[in-house]
Amino acid sequence: MDKEQGVSVAKSAGFCPGVKGAIDKVLELEASGKKPIYTLGPLIHNKQVTDMLAAKQITSVDRPEHAADKNGVLVIRAHGITPQFRQEVMQSGMAVVDATCPLVKHAHDVISKYAQQDYHTVIVGDGGHAEVIGLLGCTRGKGVVVSGPEEAAQLPAYDKVNVVAQTTQKESVFWAAAEEVKKKAKICQISNTICHPTKQRQSETVQMARNADLVIVVGGKHSANTARLAMLCRELSPAVLHIETEAELTPEQVLGPKRIFITAGASTPNWVINQVADWVRSTRRNSGSSLIRMGQKIWGMLVSSSIYTAFAAAALTYVCMKLEGLHFQWQPLAFSGLSIFSMITLNRALEDKTAARLPAYWGWTAAVLALAAAAYMNARVFALGALFMALGLIYPFRHLLHSKLLSLPGTKDFLTALGWGFACAFLPALANGMLLRKASYLAVCYAVLLVFTRSVTLGFASANKDLMIGKESFYKAFGMGTTKLAVAVLLTALTAVLVTLWAVAWKSALVAMLLAGNVYTVFIVIYYYSHTAARGVKEETLIDAQFFILWILAWLSRFI
Repeated sequence: MDKEQGVSVAKSAGFCPGVKGAIDKVLELEASGKKPIYTLGPLIHNKQVTDMLAAKQITSVDRPEHAADKNGVLVIRAHGITPQFRQEVMQSGMAVVDATCPLVKHAHDVISKYAQQDYHTVIVGDGGHAEVIGLLGCTRGKGVVVSGPEEAAQLPAYDKVNVVAQTTQKESVFWAAAEEVKKKAKICQISNTICHPTKQRQSETVQMARNADLVIVVGGKHSANTARLAMLCRELSPAVLHIETEAELTPEQVLGPKRIFITAGASTPNWVINQVADWVRSTRRNSGSSLIRMGQKIWGMLVSSSIYTAFAAAALTYVCMKLEGLHFQWQPLAFSGLSIFSMITLNRALEDKTAARLPAYWGWTAAVLALAAAAYMNARVFALGALFMALGLIYPFRHLLHSKLLSLPGTKDFLTALGWGFACAFLPALANGMLLRKASYLAVCYAVLLVFTRSVTLGFASANKDLMIGKESFYKAFGMGTTKLAVAVLLTALTAVLVTLWAVAWKSALVAMLLAGNVYTVFIVIYYYSHTAARGVKEETLIDAQFFILWILAWLSRFI
């Protein structure tokens, strides 16, 4: 349980596996260039997520004939559809991808199994909800929906009946309704189809809400499971707020309560939950200090806009130049910082406008300044620098190139590492005519390994925050086990190289300092992969701080 400033955030809050799976499928389709993409109804009931999907040209339609481009792809959303509608969709002539939650599919199978044996079906759920409509379609016309025990008590008698639940139903309501149906049936099959993540979420909520002075439930106002979670909390806590974002909160609401518990529905991404938690904690922490609040706001802007990352790239360039035996020069530092800032800003603006922190003209201005710094070095550096930046802008349009290479899993992390290695180590060596020296190869490899570890770790943190990333991220493509192993191997190799260089007395003072800095990198990696930290201002500050620490240590090595 994450506690700070009297604020607890539910471990079970955030996307359930079914929602994660559905989003992953549409992101894989989008990354592969299969556009346009249509979902049969909103993929999930969360405005922030549907807005992000819409920015990627993933839009919602009610029926196949409503799709403007019949060459697009239809995605069956996580809630599922009726067998009859499924048949219609399959015969529409469009490509179809099924993103139905496996646990919803299981409920379909359970209903179909007993419906084939002439059982009636009683569904405990919300009539008219997309999932319930799909479940009702499996009953062979012998189904009815009840919201709880009161409606169940009004049902007629049955010879054979199967009682099932909407997968996000409140468990106590389901069992109470099932008991009422059982009184009216000769044979009553009770099939508890409430999914495990919902049970876990409800169990944790009951435990924590009882001890809270205020419960904040985060999620879409049209999300049935989130609304049900808020109702559950109102039975347990003296004050409950159901909000979509932190913008709906006021300082007065969160300053008074001693203990605040934050939970969320299955369709609420962790990045929204974290924004709410961060706002509440920051408000409570700095309720009397406007100066501190202003400082935090400025720092948050510097980190989220990647200005902080740009300076981190310049810091890494300084370290690489020390490894290469170069004297201090401002031009390589300016080029690396400005070019990487430009690439991040422009890629965000071109690939997903909702992810952009700054207008695109900031990126173009930085690109012009970076090229000016490159031209100041020499014409060859300018030409290669311009080519590097042009290639960096291709990635958002990779699907248009039909290149299998750019669609391989983990490409974003590999290309990011190579790009930093080029800007921070390769170009400084080229500018000084020292490209063929072993020290330059070492510096390039050092930069690539460090930045790859950084990029993979940030991808891991982004996935924990439920950001919209696909298999171009190494972690998303290969999973936790492989990611941990890869990072461990890279850090071991990096440490072994530095130890070997120190043992043979190659720039002993500098290498000793870099080894000391490597301890911080190892610490940060262990922290992230053991605490499943979500990506935020604090996390990005800590990760990129390694480059500033290495910069300081490399500078201090001159005095040893």
